[in-house]
Amino acid sequence: MSSVEVTEVGHSRASASIIAAGIVAILGGTLGAFFNLAALVLFSVSSFPLAAGYPAFMRPVLYVLWIFLLLCAVFVLIAGIQVIRLKNWARIALLITSGCLLFFGITGIVVIFVTLLAQVSPDPLVSKATLDSVLAVTYGIPTAISIWWLILFTRRAVVAQFQLSASAETVSFANANFRVSSPSCPLGIRIVGWYLASFVLVLPLLPFISGRFPAFYFGHVFRGAAAVLSLFLHFTILFISGFGLLVLKKWSYPLAIATQFVICANAISATFSSAYAEAVRATVAKMDLPQFPPTTHQILDYSRYFNLLSLAVPVAIVITLLLLRRPFFAAADSEVRSAASEPIL
Repeated sequence: MSSVEVTEVGHSRASASIIAAGIVAILGGTLGAFFNLAALVLFSVSSFPLAAGYPAFMRPVLYVLWIFLLLCAVFVLIAGIQVIRLKNWARIALLITSGCLLFFGITGIVVIFVTLLAQVSPDPLVSKATLDSVLAVTYGIPTAISIWWLILFTRRAVVAQFQLSASAETVSFANANFRVSSPSCPLGIRIVGWYLASFVLVLPLLPFISGRFPAFYFGHVFRGAAAVLSLFLHFTILFISGFGLLVLKKWSYPLAIATQFVICANAISATFSSAYAEAVRATVAKMDLPQFPPTTHQILDYSRYFNLLSLAVPVAIVITLLLLRRPFFAAADSEVRSAASEPIL
């Protein structure tokens, strides 16, 4: 029996729960792609009433943001298709997406509570109860989906299905030498690595924020070219540390932990810095946006405390790295021994 036949026979069908999760990812990716594409088309038409209300300098930023979100939606759509085909990379991709959705949902729910405490005056045409209900559904659905995916794709029975499919593919692609991540990399480290490596997608977008938005580091506000340079170095280091984790480079482990500690320290510094509120007010004033309700300034003051909420991601990364320290270094040593034993052609 040939290797192809073995692969085909060994390939298993996805369970109903995996198919359901894949369908949800396909639907979500399709809707996300449609809405972002519609926003790009509508805002490119100067006669569109909503687009006319935005300042001219905001248009490139919005276009870049929508293009980025469009690509993310297409990626989720592809991952949904491939997860039904039991591709392990798609399972990991949806796990990373789940973490991002969970953070988005929890952050939105916290924003709702802060808005309620601030007693923001609602739109006269929309009641406050209706607005809160819409926001709760908007942030509640991603939170529920993310929790479902996180539980589903980490169950042993589900993981076993993907491993069986991956082992069958290994027979057919045994001679392939190129890989983005090491197969012996622990799953938790791999998720962290992909998350950090994904920041490479932010680098091409940085020139669009030149002179528009500041960078805030330890009480110092950087603007213009200095802001772009500092952010470029920041995201480059994150990308390098993430890629190093994926290919089991030992130097990437302390680098990843160090960068997360710096992020935590910077967030805490921004929360209690007097310069933070001044930087936010100055940035909003330069945007020449429509008049805000009086309580909006109170929300801007509260926004500094969202930095504490953002600590959830770097803290989770540090905890994951510490818990998987031994498996990571064991896999790295095994990778080195395997590479040394390979014959030199």
